[in-house]
Amino acid sequence: MTFYPQQLSKNHRYMLCNCSGVYIEVVAERGAFTARSGKDVPQTRGQLPKKPGLVLPVHTLDGETFYRLRPNNPGRYPKYLQPKAMPNRLDIHPRNVERIKQSGGMRYIVEGEKKNDSGTSRGLLIVGLSGVWNGQKDKELIPDWNHLPLEGERYSVCFDSDIFTNPLVQIAADRMARLLQGRGAEVFITLLPPGPNGEKVGLDDFFVNGGTVKKLEMLTHPYDPALIPRARLFRDERLRLALEDLERRFWDNEWKGMGGHSSRDVYLKLLEAAKRYGKVVEDGVRVTKAQGPLALEAKVSPRTLWKALNRLEEYGLLYRDNEDRKSDKAGAFVMRAKVCHYGQGSAEGKKGFTQGREVASGDIPLRAPRLRWSRPKFTPRRGVARGTCRVRSTPKPQARDRIERLGKVRGAIVDALDKAGGTATLKDIAGTLHRKRPRDIRRRNLPMLEEAGIIEVNGDTVSLTVEWETRINDVYNGLEGGGEADEVTRKRYQLKREAFHARHNHTADEAPSEAEMDAARKRREERRREEAERPVSPLAAAIHDYLSKNPSDACQPPGWIGNTLWAYDLFDLKASPAEVKIATQELGGQRYLRDCLERHRTGAATPPPKSTKKPTAHQATRKDDWLTHDLNCDCLECTSPMLGWVRIGGAA
Repeated sequence: MTFYPQQLSKNHRYMLCNCSGVYIEVVAERGAFTARSGKDVPQTRGQLPKKPGLVLPVHTLDGETFYRLRPNNPGRYPKYLQPKAMPNRLDIHPRNVERIKQSGGMRYIVEGEKKNDSGTSRGLLIVGLSGVWNGQKDKELIPDWNHLPLEGERYSVCFDSDIFTNPLVQIAADRMARLLQGRGAEVFITLLPPGPNGEKVGLDDFFVNGGTVKKLEMLTHPYDPALIPRARLFRDERLRLALEDLERRFWDNEWKGMGGHSSRDVYLKLLEAAKRYGKVVEDGVRVTKAQGPLALEAKVSPRTLWKALNRLEEYGLLYRDNEDRKSDKAGAFVMRAKVCHYGQGSAEGKKGFTQGREVASGDIPLRAPRLRWSRPKFTPRRGVARGTCRVRSTPKPQARDRIERLGKVRGAIVDALDKAGGTATLKDIAGTLHRKRPRDIRRRNLPMLEEAGIIEVNGDTVSLTVEWETRINDVYNGLEGGGEADEVTRKRYQLKREAFHARHNHTADEAPSEAEMDAARKRREERRREEAERPVSPLAAAIHDYLSKNPSDACQPPGWIGNTLWAYDLFDLKASPAEVKIATQELGGQRYLRDCLERHRTGAATPPPKSTKKPTAHQATRKDDWLTHDLNCDCLECTSPMLGWVRIGGAA
């Protein structure tokens, strides 16, 4: 085995020991060293760029070791590199390999080897990830977790302090916590405070800046998805006041009609996202949100979502901020709020601020789910073919019955009751929804909510029932058919999402060469020649003879064509519409009929196909077409005024 010098440069020793608080013996146990040139970079477990830098061995629970590289000058490379052939693995410091497999103790999940070694230096059990998403794959824990005790054990997600502002880190932490809970673990979360100027702080920075294990335990809480937003609002007064202004705008705005209430739900979901990971900017709060998940959460279609966003821009409540957005990134919105005076002076006395309060009564998010509008009844009709007066012969679309749903107006009433603490008068509800006549709400909207067991009405007082949340979910997923619509919408979005992520797996077909195009052209001509020479039934030949002289009648129904052939003795029997359709299919079906109409417009003609019918004495005298007939011929084929033929020499 090749020997690599186990030594650190002064810069790397200062980085690990002084900047990250790692004890030198912990560094030695890991085996980190400096690659002073490209030839010192290990290549034993996959290719790494041959660049000088810090080499960090990664130790797995099954005794395997591979190397990660932190280049001195990354250039176009990421900050940390590992062999592409290596899958995501859990990094356990050699000092903790045996101890972490035993039951008991709190295990902290961190990102990166430096944070791992910094926590190990202080006696903590650390599970290291190479990235916040790299402990899971396809919504499942990676196999290395099977080597750790999970059932009944305590694990704390301890990511960097940008978890307060980065939605991807929040989603990764939430998914990691849910996966561990699904395996029976008791999950906690450690929220590290940001730096004095809002800079990102990791576990190693926390210990370097005076943090202790005791302080770390005080920052560790049982996992709750709402814990991060509450902590953000408690620490960031400027953001809190901006969000309170947005909530005031939400309740003060008058949402009218179906479009207005759809816009209301879209704005509410953006406001909830701003509360989780929004950033205060000069004229409001900037929030990044993809339109697919936004439409799913607001319970609207993609088309309705676009209309709602345009309507919100017209209201002056937000604007799109996609100037520097990349094609594969989600769009951003700036929700307008008055933030020019935030952060100046004392917070006391400012509008909407209450000392010591984390989330005010009636604050967003509201507990009621978003609801869908009712679906109208659909009775399909055949209609007529475009450009004609003929009724379509295709099967009619399937009829759909009406689905009665609670709708977004009733959802707004539940929101108003939730904001009021569960009980409100009709006048208060009408005032919250900006309605002039409370009796209209009582007559139109409340009966369905009352029948569903969501509310109780006592005179002019309306109250939410004890089990209103359960009842509204049961009605939404059951009686109103909303759950089925959600599932269809979710599947469509998932298909679009998978297609987008797999867009680079498909390469465009190369343009065919001239030789290939000539060969394809010859094949098409040969196929057409074979179709033209293929023998057809007598009925198909009669139809072709008739339509070649009267191509404008190709739009007529099959029964009309069959009756016409029989009436003028162009065919011996009276063909049924089904027989005419079969004969038309021999000639090419709808494509043949379209070609006939095209010939009628251009005046072109085609030779008749070969027929299996024995020719008559009169037909045997014909050579190519009817123009070769004798001018004194009195047969129906030559004298029929309906066919509109004209003989050579001007005789009709």
